[in-house]
Amino acid sequence: MSTVNAEIRSHDDGPTRDDGGDVEVIDVWSRSTSKYRVRAIILLLINTILFVGLGCFAYWLRTGVMFAFLEPGYWSQLGQTFLPRGDATLANFVLFPVRLDLIPMHGVVVGLLLAALVSIPILVSILYRFASCIPFLLVVAFVAVMPWLAITLTGACILASVKPFRFRFRFASALLGLVLVMFYFYGASRQSAPQVAEYAPSERIKFIAPWLLATLTSCMLMGGVLFLAKAVNYRPGVIAPLLVLGFALPVVFFEKYVGRDELYYQLLARHFQEKFYVPEYNFSEQFERMAYRYWQGQPEPKQPFSVVREVLEFRLALELDVKSEVRTEFARQRDSINRECKHFLKHFPDSRYAPNVLYFQGQTLDMRVDLKAFRSKEKILRYYSDFPSDVSDVVWRKLFANAEASRAARVALYKLSHIEARGGRMDSAIAFLDQLISENEADKIRTAKGDSGVVGVLKSAPADDQLKIDMEAIDSRAREFRDLLRNNAHDPRYGDRPMCGSRRGEPFCGGLLKSDPEHLLYKHNLAAILVAYPSALVEDNVLVFLAMQNEDLEERTRLLELVIEKHPEGDAVPQAYYRLAMTWAALGDVQKGRTFCERILNEYPDCIWANSAREFLRVPAPIDAEVTN
Repeated sequence: MSTVNAEIRSHDDGPTRDDGGDVEVIDVWSRSTSKYRVRAIILLLINTILFVGLGCFAYWLRTGVMFAFLEPGYWSQLGQTFLPRGDATLANFVLFPVRLDLIPMHGVVVGLLLAALVSIPILVSILYRFASCIPFLLVVAFVAVMPWLAITLTGACILASVKPFRFRFRFASALLGLVLVMFYFYGASRQSAPQVAEYAPSERIKFIAPWLLATLTSCMLMGGVLFLAKAVNYRPGVIAPLLVLGFALPVVFFEKYVGRDELYYQLLARHFQEKFYVPEYNFSEQFERMAYRYWQGQPEPKQPFSVVREVLEFRLALELDVKSEVRTEFARQRDSINRECKHFLKHFPDSRYAPNVLYFQGQTLDMRVDLKAFRSKEKILRYYSDFPSDVSDVVWRKLFANAEASRAARVALYKLSHIEARGGRMDSAIAFLDQLISENEADKIRTAKGDSGVVGVLKSAPADDQLKIDMEAIDSRAREFRDLLRNNAHDPRYGDRPMCGSRRGEPFCGGLLKSDPEHLLYKHNLAAILVAYPSALVEDNVLVFLAMQNEDLEERTRLLELVIEKHPEGDAVPQAYYRLAMTWAALGDVQKGRTFCERILNEYPDCIWANSAREFLRVPAPIDAEVTN
């Protein structure tokens, strides 16, 4: 009986040669019996399928798309990974779409994911031999879209499993292969170094941590698996639990500490910024080609090209009709962002980013083409969203109702005050502005007391910090607008018509608040208000706005001085003084500009222009920048 038991143990412990001697077990394929071979092949296929899922997750973390090869520009994107300064680099894993300085826990997700992507091919090459790891390398290259990492892993797998590089001590072989990967991680961290150099040292550590975590976790995973493989005498099935763990850990950490809404929000924010807040785009060449095609399509006898070009320019600038290339592209972009915002709010209504997305949606609906810039010689194509549209009313109200304490809600208050005032609801508009200004004052007090809180190492930054809203500019505009409404609403002679427009049946006049300052006809609209409502309360303000439309700086100073002379007691006098100061500074006479600022502080120390005057007086040097309205 003991002989039989010894024979059974001999067969369980390892394969034997034909002469009865033991064969040295060095990997899974050392066992030649069909039972082990079939099991090894099946488990290897299962491991490959799981690894494909891990590669899909890695690509999804960077793009929000699960299957890379289904993307229309897949091959182009794959080629961009080989560009030195392309966007599709491993360094961008810590920079976009989820930034580690904003969501530090994402560094743990990236570290665990990279550890699994690195350690599993190396382990397969050791336990299943090098040929078996080729499908895993292809997954890294073409499914995860990390070809440089795949190339590095190829060298690492060769060092870890192919003679004469491999050691009898398998963990040493694994570490030798990992050394090559560490050099690649170092290069990736150096790629992102220039972009994080402006951060404090404590913040920069966050960007290095994923590479360190990936290296340390890879060592632990490979050591644990190789120990278990040795303990079970290299029977197949050891890597599958690692793959499940390697896939589950980053997914669980991502869902719990980061969230899908974080990923999709960052992609939406990037899309919004790229579409509307980009450097000015020179459209002159495209316009000339468009004009030439338009001229060629005219019936004979054709008008001169210069005439056709001017007509097309005026039509595009005034109408931007749906048939033109400019309008079509702008409408497509706006509709695309609007759909993305609605999709996000539908799937993540309780996300902490929901107020931010409502902000994007409202800004998108308010976005307009700058017609003045388009009609310039350079044909500059740019957008602005300062003049709120009535169609965005419901979005801004929803934002204010759902996130009253956020900074985005204060932008909503400012936009709603304009919409309310245009509708003749002056008291409601002033109430919105009062609330906005009081919230800003309270925020300044909290900041001065240091009650804003300290963001911990692994604590995410507040969601509205990412919007980069200039609250000082919003506060200044709100105070200026509130001052305008308080001093000019409810005109005893005309009511609110100079501000909100004429009534039905009366001669048409849009009113000051319905006139977009960036529109081509703004100057004409201001002149129409002066004609329709002579001696109205708002007349002095309209005269100041009209003077600022004059590009001749000397003529502008003359017109502003006339406003002060004609309306010495008007509420627009401090503004006229300040505009005169800025205009004289632009003309090179800084001292004369300082004189008008001093008059503001002496005669109107409590007006909204006093702070601006103080800021100007602190800088005695000439202001070379172009005076803006």
